[in-house]
Amino acid sequence: MISKKVISNIVSKYSLGNHIEQVKWGVSDKKLNINFINDSKTLVGYVEYRDDIGLKNGDYGIFNTSQLTKCLNILDGDILLDANSKKLNIADTSYEIKFSLADPAVIPNVPDIKNPDQWSVSFSLNDEFITRFVKSKDALSDLNTFTVETREGFTGNELVFTVGTNITNTIEFAVEADINEDFSPVPFDSDILKEILKANKDYHSGEIRISKNGLLDVHLHCGGPLYTGYYLVRKQENN
Repeated sequence: MISKKVISNIVSKYSLGNHIEQVKWGVSDKKLNINFINDSKTLVGYVEYRDDIGLKNGDYGIFNTSQLTKCLNILDGDILLDANSKKLNIADTSYEIKFSLADPAVIPNVPDIKNPDQWSVSFSLNDEFITRFVKSKDALSDLNTFTVETREGFTGNELVFTVGTNITNTIEFAVEADINEDFSPVPFDSDILKEILKANKDYHSGEIRISKNGLLDVHLHCGGPLYTGYYLVRKQENN
């Protein structure tokens, strides 16, 4: 038995508001690892549940995560999980769901991300940053780009996030960070980062690291056995 809330939470942390549909659930020693990539290949990530998930060792292909989410939404309390190569069986005291599984071979491969020898900047995630970024993105909801750069401030160099671009409306705010090297604006997808922050509001600790070469890493511990990580690749155009 496992709480339905735990499974729904795991799914929400990789689906990111239906940005990710096709994933492979990998179970080893009863622990769950899910690696994923979005269609535009600007996001690679993982979700790890380092405890007994209730499934036998193996790979389980999920082809339609949004449909799985809808099925989970009708369940309550503790649930039973079981699976074979064809079906993922999920049951509570009222419903039994037989969810069709895909051949893991048809699920997109997720590349390994090589971390830089040194990150240009890093800072601990906190509620203030999440609120500032989400509010800024909501105010400029039709814009899907944000940039990050170092800039000289009143007390030395600071890290500046700007939602929007130099030819659109913009909202910017500074973040206290450990700065190893300066860099000019690097563009990333604001829709994706907003969904990452919303899906991980239950974080216990987390860090964001950014490379001037165009990689942004968000990794979090969400309490207990649940860990998440996300790599955003710079957008190719900064319009």
